[in-house]
Amino acid sequence: MGVTVQVRDLDPAVNDRLKSAAAAKGLSYSEYLRRELTRIAERLRIDERWTEVKAAHRLRMETEPPRDELRQPLLDITTEEIAEIIRAERDDR
Repeated sequence: MGVTVQVRDLDPAVNDRLKSAAAAKGLSYSEYLRRELTRIAERLRIDERWTEVKAAHRLRMETEPPRDELRQPLLDITTEEIAEIIRAERDDR
């Protein structure tokens, strides 16, 4: 079951615009407001997650070595060896 929300002291002009927007979309006033509030909540969730990502990035930049040191190969394999593996796979087809 959902939660009931009451908004007090809403400017009548704002109320009229919201009702017009709901009608233009063929929605009840209640359904329109429900969708808009859900959209706002989702945007807030995304904003919160983005803040977390930025904080993690800042922390990583403070604790990890400089960029040049990060360019070390992840695998102990050369480019030539990779090319040979690809050629062998192609020849097996």
